[in-house]
Amino acid sequence: MKRSGKKSVATVLVASALVISTIPSFISMETKAYANQSGNVLVTENFDEITNGQLPSGWKLVEGNAETKEGKLLLSSPSSSRPSRVILPLGTDSGDYVFEADMTFLSAVDDSRWASLMYRIQSENYPYYQFAIRRGTTAMNGLEFAIRNANNQWVVPETNFYPEKFEFNKTYKIKVVTSKNRVQHFVNGKLVIDTDLANQWMKGDVGFQANGVNVQFDNVKVTTTSEALPPIENGGAFIPAEPETNIINPPTLIADSSVTDTTEQVSSVVLPVQMNQDGQLITNNKLLGDVLKSIKNNRIPILRIEESSLVEAIIAELKETQTNDVHFISSNPSILKELRTNYPTARGGLLYKKNSLNKNDLEMFAQEIHKHNGKVAIIPQKILTQDIVHYLHSRTISVWGIGADSENSAHDMIHLGVDGIISNAPEYSAKALKEYPENTIIQRPIVAAHRGVPSLAPENTMASYRLAYDLGADMIETDLKITKDGHIVIMHDDTVNRTTDGTGRVRDLTLDEIRALDAGIKFGPEFKGEKVPTFKEFLQDFKGKEIVLLVELKDTGIEEQVIKEIEEENMVDQVVLQSFNLGSMTKMNKLKPEIPDGYLFSAGVPGTEAGKLKNAQKMLDYGTSQNVTLNASYGSAYQEFNTYMRQRGMLNMHWTFRDEVAFSDKLQEGIIGPITDYTQWLTHSPINLETPIKKVNLNVGKTSTIQAKAFVDYRVDKRENIETELYIINDSGVVSVNGNTIEALEPGTAQVFVKHTFTMLDKEWNVVAEPIEVTVTE
Repeated sequence: MKRSGKKSVATVLVASALVISTIPSFISMETKAYANQSGNVLVTENFDEITNGQLPSGWKLVEGNAETKEGKLLLSSPSSSRPSRVILPLGTDSGDYVFEADMTFLSAVDDSRWASLMYRIQSENYPYYQFAIRRGTTAMNGLEFAIRNANNQWVVPETNFYPEKFEFNKTYKIKVVTSKNRVQHFVNGKLVIDTDLANQWMKGDVGFQANGVNVQFDNVKVTTTSEALPPIENGGAFIPAEPETNIINPPTLIADSSVTDTTEQVSSVVLPVQMNQDGQLITNNKLLGDVLKSIKNNRIPILRIEESSLVEAIIAELKETQTNDVHFISSNPSILKELRTNYPTARGGLLYKKNSLNKNDLEMFAQEIHKHNGKVAIIPQKILTQDIVHYLHSRTISVWGIGADSENSAHDMIHLGVDGIISNAPEYSAKALKEYPENTIIQRPIVAAHRGVPSLAPENTMASYRLAYDLGADMIETDLKITKDGHIVIMHDDTVNRTTDGTGRVRDLTLDEIRALDAGIKFGPEFKGEKVPTFKEFLQDFKGKEIVLLVELKDTGIEEQVIKEIEEENMVDQVVLQSFNLGSMTKMNKLKPEIPDGYLFSAGVPGTEAGKLKNAQKMLDYGTSQNVTLNASYGSAYQEFNTYMRQRGMLNMHWTFRDEVAFSDKLQEGIIGPITDYTQWLTHSPINLETPIKKVNLNVGKTSTIQAKAFVDYRVDKRENIETELYIINDSGVVSVNGNTIEALEPGTAQVFVKHTFTMLDKEWNVVAEPIEVTVTE
């Protein structure tokens, strides 16, 4: 039976040029490259005039089952071994076209099964390219640019994901744009795959395929295009240029809105967004779209939005300009959440507006950031402290400070350990960053003690956890499983065999049976009698202490109970969750968004620079869209990955360091969140250096010997007065330094550092105090 109210259009081939603006209105949400172009409409079909059980005239069923049913094309495939394919012969030599259709999943064997738009099909069968869409689109390979090659085998060179899992009986608008070797794939107007690897076949037919799914297609349209797609290098991942520095994991520089045209090497620019009287989005009196295009692949746009009425227009502008690498910031949490919900691959940050930040404010601010899908805290320098930065870092929140409006202020900001500096005078920060000695550590690594300190005590026991706390860990990592009688206990393995004197699966044992086991005797007789802790016992032991608990869920289905026990102990502010099961973390996000979540994974490192950047981009988009940090194995991280994340405000944890050389190398590459079995390796490493001497005044030709003693702080409750040395990196001509003696050479101002060199992980590092300002006069 035909549905009423729907215009019937049969398959047509026309020679006249039609303007693309006649395509349904969703095209206005897409790239401007196609908004005004013209082309020939080769196919337009809505199946209303096709008899049920038939295919449109000329369409070819290659294999499987396909038919028109109630005004839609239905493809049925009961399994991956029995796919269904339909081909639309185009009768044209053109292979550059826009191919679009509405797609609806009706059922699927499982989430890995897929449907596709095939294009440039050869010989009415294969080879061909396709845009494959899995039912489980949130998987890392939920979307594919796939090739069925001349040997009738699959090659899949490009994959991506979609921020939401495709729902059954919900229609999505799918589009493929081809231009010579360049191809773009879209879902609901969002660019999801952009590749230049369609270089084997330049012409061919189009079609549809189902693999283990029942799927409907409608509103099919194929239109020729002569508009060239931009080169792939202009649309790929990039790392903005930054000032040279010897600081390990330095802050990224961000231009304030008043200096967006700065020539300094800033990674990002803040763009406050308003709407003019003509209904156009503007920033700094320029059209937002023009500004986004002008900085694309050069600097990262950070859109500041304070009016909720602008959200819809901003999302449309981002889609139209294909701006995916973007950050939203606002002082209004609800606006931030609305933006992130509607454009989930964009990162989010919350601006702090009060004039003070006490402990209670800080706790609430951190929870507001997580609750509203943010990952960055943006705070004025005047109220920032090292302790505030450390508190937020321990809860996987990056910190951008606003200030650094002088050279001294820039040094002060750097020493706070922030991840980004937003300034209206970035030249001061750029200059300051160049003045530090080699291997300088400013930012305190957030060390997570893996199952306690299993190198010194039995893993996942209270003895091991307490030792980790005493050794100065910032976080304590642990694992949760559920017993036969429904209690949450701490255990890594499925069984108790390896770590206790008992045997059996945790799920098959009661709490009393597990508590009767000895969890320490296998490690050593001095730990005889250690019990397997319950989650509640673990929480209660560290409640109110300056430590964060990094809790990994080893079982699924325990999410509600875990949240309940955290809330019962009033410890929402002291817990970070993680899991290898992304679905578990997604569920946690819904249950208690105030608690940060991390996705554990391991992956290979691409061999090329372009591959490394593209992988970093994909993983960042994935973590951002799912609102999780990317807690990768340390072997999965690399310098470009770390830099890419830092510039975009994503703070991740990395597991599990058991080798000093690897640990040292990865710290130099810029990781901030190491998870290790050896917390003791960093216990006595300095985390801060202070000198009481702040200023020195000298006349030309005079000298001053500084007794360069300074106070050094360690991870444990220990502060020492130590001997240090003076250091100056830039020969400004104002002063010279010989040992601890400063000589005035000519009038001016110079920055002289107090430096302490120490050994950590069998390598020398430097910790530096804020510089001494030396003023030289005649």
